[in-house]
This record gives sequence, C-alpha cells and structure tokens, in this order.
Amino acid sequence: MLIPLLSVAALLCAIVLSMWSRLNVGLLALVFAYGLGVLGAKMTLRQVMAGFPVPLLLTVLALTLLFGHAQSNGTLGRVAGYAVQLARGRPGLLPVVFFGLAVSLGTVGAGNIGAVAMLAPVAMAVAYEAGVPPFLMALLVACGGNAASLSPLAPTGVIAVDLMTRIGLHGYGWWNYLHCLLAHTTVALGGFVLFGGLQLLRHKPTEEESARLARLLQSHRQPLQARHVVTLVVLLLVLLVVSIGKVEIGAVALLAAVLLSILRVSSEEEVLRSLPWGTILMVCGMTCLMGILERTGGIDLFTWLIEKMSTRRTAPAAIGLATGLLSAYSSSSGVVLPAFLPILPKLTQKLGGGDLVALANSVNVGAHLVDVSPLSTLGAICLANAQGDTKKLSQQLLGWGMAMAFVGALYCQLVFGYLHLGSPG
Repeated sequence: MLIPLLSVAALLCAIVLSMWSRLNVGLLALVFAYGLGVLGAKMTLRQVMAGFPVPLLLTVLALTLLFGHAQSNGTLGRVAGYAVQLARGRPGLLPVVFFGLAVSLGTVGAGNIGAVAMLAPVAMAVAYEAGVPPFLMALLVACGGNAASLSPLAPTGVIAVDLMTRIGLHGYGWWNYLHCLLAHTTVALGGFVLFGGLQLLRHKPTEEESARLARLLQSHRQPLQARHVVTLVVLLLVLLVVSIGKVEIGAVALLAAVLLSILRVSSEEEVLRSLPWGTILMVCGMTCLMGILERTGGIDLFTWLIEKMSTRRTAPAAIGLATGLLSAYSSSSGVVLPAFLPILPKLTQKLGGGDLVALANSVNVGAHLVDVSPLSTLGAICLANAQGDTKKLSQQLLGWGMAMAFVGALYCQLVFGYLHLGSPG
C-alpha cells in the first residue's frame, strides 16, 4: 500500500507545484517516474524510459515547427490583416470577426495559444481605437482560440487524441474538436450578449467613425510576398493530404516543415527558438509519470479519490469542476489532461458504468473553459496587449475565468450527463 500512496503523493505534488511554482512540472514528473519505477515497481531504467511518449513528442514538434514557419515569416499575420476587413467599418462586428479568425487559425494548426498570440496585439489595439470594450474583445479572442484548441491538427488536440488512444478511445479527434467548439461558442455568445455586443451591433457609426476605423483596419493589411504564397500553398497541401488520406499527421507536418526550411521562407533558427519546449516537456513528463502510476497501483488510488467526489450520474459535473479549478492555476494540456484522461476507464468501472467518451470530453471541455483568466496564457496575452485600464480588465478576466469552472461543470452535466451527447451516434 505504501508504493501506491507514494505514487499518488508524487502526482499531487507535481500538480500543486505546477499551480504555484515556476519549476517545469515535466522535469519533476520525470524524476518521480524514475524514482517510483526503479525503487517502487522494481523496473530497470530502460523500462522506465520506454514509457516516454516519443511518438507524441515527434508529432507535436512537427506541427509546431510547421506553423512556426507560417507565424515567423508573417504569413498568418497577413491572413489576419486581410480577414479583419470583413468588419466593414462596423465596430460591433469586430469581436465576432476576431472570434471567427481565432477559430480558423487555431483549427488549421496554430492552436489556441498560437492563434491568440498572433491576433491579440491587433485585436486589442483595434478595440481601443474603435471603442470596443477591451473585455469583450479579449473574451471573444480567447474563446475563439480555445474553441479550436482540440483540433486534431493543433498541438493540444494531438495531445488529447494520444491520451485518449492510450485508454482505448480511437478516432475521436474531430469529435473532441466539435464538442470544444460548441462549448466555447456557447459561452462566447453568452459573453457577447451580456457585455455590450448587441448594443455595439445596433450602433451605427458616423461617417467620421467609419472612415477612421477603415483607415485603422487598412493599416494592418500588408501585401503577400512570394514566401507567404509558398507557405500558404504548403499548408493547404498538408490539410488536403491529412483530410483525404489516412496519413500520420506528424509525418506530413515534418515533411512540410523541412520543405519550408529548404525553401528558406523564414529563419529556421528563429522558428526553433520559438518552439514551446516547456509545454512539450510538461506533457511528456506527466504522461511518463501516469504510466508509472498504472504500474504501481497509484491509478487505482487516485481513481478512488475522484470516485468519492461523484456518482455515476454526477460524474460529468464533478470532472468538469475538478479539471476547471485545477486548470485555472496550471496547464490544461501539460498537467490536467495527462492527469485525468488516463484514470477514466477505472473510474467508470468503480462507478458501475458510464460513457467513457462523455467523461473524456468533460475533462477536455472543463479544462479549457477557464483559460480566459489572466492566470492562463491566453488571458495573460490579451492583458499584455491591452490599452487603457488594464487593472479593471484583469479583474474582469479573472472573474470570468473562475466562474467558468462552475459553468463548465453545469455545461458538462447538461450536455454529457442529461442529454447524453458524449458519444457520436
């Protein structure tokens, strides 16, 4: 009983430190994995190393490298500059346009952090000049990025698919994405209505306001050069190949990234420096630790702890709340998903049954709805690019993020618990 207790203590320690410390929890998780594996499970170092998720590492690296080229050379920024012209001089349409743009860029591979990092500087500056409430703009940009976070073409989506495949859930990549898209679109629409979006839509700007907004949007429109066209063509080919053929996305993304490096459409050194090594290390370290927990019996004990918080009927709400509260202070993709998705099969057994896909999506949705908080990367990016009263904006983002932990629990219980929309068909 001592070894399972120590393994759960190691997991909880890693989670707590991820919330309050600057230490990369992936490093700590790897140390715990080695210690528990060798001393507790009597494994060799080579056996412990075999649990390191190399395929996941290579796939995430390939995708982030590919879209790192597109971001570094300004291709995606130019696409964004053209897309915001869709607002057509109407301030009320700006948050909606940026929401749709964040969803689109995130879906095709930029992911939630990449899309928001790319759009927030333009979006928050345009909001200030056009008289759009900064909270409304930050909310829709962050929700748009999060709505696409589980795209199978984006890093977090790849992580979720890999973790779900490990527990026997194969081929749910786009299903995860649709549930995430639905949840964040719903809360974004609610925020738009609650915080002045409808009034902005009804407001008819004067000729002077329209002309000023048109000049502002035009200033963000830059011409496409040869390297941007080449990058767009390569990205479209990747999307086409992955959509039509049953090809491993990591291999296609790596081939495309190497091709862009050969064509020198951007600085390879700059792209490599911009890779999210910290997040990649967190995911791999936590995944390795969860593998050791399974070998030492720690999974059973951790599952028992979660089981005490819920019943078969209330499991979606309990999981949505727990993952939301943890994700408000730690990484969704690097800590929460690797900690909770592996325990779901045994949790359903202990609860006497349940929809495993629904519980997996409760984890996915609950963990990401809170990521508008300034304590999360997305909220922090929007806050850093805001102008005016940033203290008020920080309080608004924090209040919204904390509230989303409870909204997420209610949403998961309604959609997955009562309406039984967890599994397709």
